[in-house]
Amino acid sequence: MKERVVVAIYIHPDYYPPTINAINCLADMYKEVVVVTNNNCKDDFFNADNIKVVKIGNFFSPIDYEKTSTLYKIFTFLKFTFQFFKASFNKETNLILMYDAIPLFSYFTFKFFINKKKTTWYHNHDMPMIKGTKKYSVGWFSAKYEHKVLQLINIFSLPTSDRLKYYPTINNNTKYFELPNFPSQKIYNSNITNSTPSTDNVIKIIYQGTIGEAHSIEEIVLLLNEKIEDKYLHLTLKGKVRKNYKDSIDKLAESIDVADKIEWIGIGPYRDVQYITKTKHIGIGIHIGEANDSKPQGTASNKIYEYAACGLPVLVYDNEQFKKHLGKYSWAIFTDGSTLSLKNAILFCTKNFDTLSKAAKQDFNSHFYFEKSFNNIKLFLEKN
Repeated sequence: MKERVVVAIYIHPDYYPPTINAINCLADMYKEVVVVTNNNCKDDFFNADNIKVVKIGNFFSPIDYEKTSTLYKIFTFLKFTFQFFKASFNKETNLILMYDAIPLFSYFTFKFFINKKKTTWYHNHDMPMIKGTKKYSVGWFSAKYEHKVLQLINIFSLPTSDRLKYYPTINNNTKYFELPNFPSQKIYNSNITNSTPSTDNVIKIIYQGTIGEAHSIEEIVLLLNEKIEDKYLHLTLKGKVRKNYKDSIDKLAESIDVADKIEWIGIGPYRDVQYITKTKHIGIGIHIGEANDSKPQGTASNKIYEYAACGLPVLVYDNEQFKKHLGKYSWAIFTDGSTLSLKNAILFCTKNFDTLSKAAKQDFNSHFYFEKSFNNIKLFLEKN
């Protein structure tokens, strides 16, 4: 067992569940895991005694942090960088793992003081975009220098290799891995029995994640007044949402008298997500629009595989990318996102729920669990 790994992620890992899965796997390989992150989550998922979480600054939710001043953001970045450097400089540290562009840029500021024998690993959750980012902000500099700093990294990983085309300048000495955003078998217990539309006498649909446009939420709201297989529909929206978008959904629901058929659940501990999801019948995994083309979702959309782990059939967008990854799985139900298409997809899920639910759990246990995809990186780290 190696001595020590430092994991740096700017937003608390609880907002990025695959990070939790990786840290738990690393805790089995290293004597100590140090996680450096900002103080924007009151819950720490980790139970292992060898995981230490170093939180930076006062508590701010991610949304509230966005509203803080530029000066405060710079000050926070400097404090984060100092703690990251301090942990990395420790002679016991064997591996430095950076999640997303800001920790990578932070590493760039102190890399000359770090022993080159330490292994460095960069994992990108979501490709940073300079366009739309405030010029000369921490995020802007991080996006600007991402490709340059990547030349200095030993290991590079992405949640889907569909995004590799956006990184044409990877150093030949950098080892690349695909590390899909699958849920962990340590967390998701697929043996729990699901409720069904028949026993509940209602069709419970859930969307979990960042709530906004391009997920066909409006189109499903328009269906809530209808019955499918003589059952009413109920929609749960779980996750972060901006006030103006929530207000628009509430206004739409009120206009057609279905406000009582929508449940809003805010951001909460990741440990609780599966227990909410398991009480539903259909998951929304739809991604439509330009963002979907520029940031391929294939194996990067963790919600799709979390639904499957809970035995839910999943509504996915009918395009080439999703068909490439999910076309052969019965529980992935393709739709163009229109109200009529969604109605037909929900009808199919309801009629075939038991069969689809069983297949989803089986495929999670056979293919779509994090530990299986992490194994290649584990073997590489053990040899180097």
